[in-house]
Amino acid sequence: MSLQYFQYLGNPNIGLFIIATDEFLLVPSGMSENKVEFLKRCFKVDKALSLRIRGSKLLGALSAANSNGVVLPFGCEHEAELIRERLGVKAASIQTFISLGNRTLANDKAAIVDPQMPEEVIRVIEEVLNVKVKRSTIANLPYVGSSAVASNRAVYAHPKIRQDETLLIEDFLDVPVHTGTVMNGIPYVKLGLIVNQKGGVVGRGTSGSELMAISRCFSL
Repeated sequence: MSLQYFQYLGNPNIGLFIIATDEFLLVPSGMSENKVEFLKRCFKVDKALSLRIRGSKLLGALSAANSNGVVLPFGCEHEAELIRERLGVKAASIQTFISLGNRTLANDKAAIVDPQMPEEVIRVIEEVLNVKVKRSTIANLPYVGSSAVASNRAVYAHPKIRQDETLLIEDFLDVPVHTGTVMNGIPYVKLGLIVNQKGGVVGRGTSGSELMAISRCFSL
């Protein structure tokens, strides 16, 4: 099984802090070298960049990424330049204070965003991530990035996702949608789950049945 338990600073809400794509990792500055190397092995990637966003370690909440690029909130021009230099992908600081990671669900094929996402922000996401973008909800909630986790293989989503939302996401992201929870019943699955096509980590407290559901979902 290519899923491992993980926590950061004693916190199982790992999806708030870390971003994984098929090509690279973004981790909070200050994470130990041993933990970074462990994550690189879990996700089978060679590149990992340590940084903060507006002084915060909450990379997963504040930014969104796929293998093509990274979108960051307002005031992160230096971080965007660092990502371009070190990782060789597109990066942009968007004129918004929206928590992009909580309101964007993306893989390398497409992205779903909060229904209230401004058009000018959507245009930047399309350009930087090199994907088509569509507005939607998950479980009738705007927090599409918190309510699901996507890879190029599948989506693991909030158990109360509606059928019309499921059909839209399956068609647009071109992957099957499975439902479930993390950390013994939490429906906001990003909190305790990070995956790419090659591996993943789950927050401490995720039950054995949840771990099996996640493994089946992503064929890990």
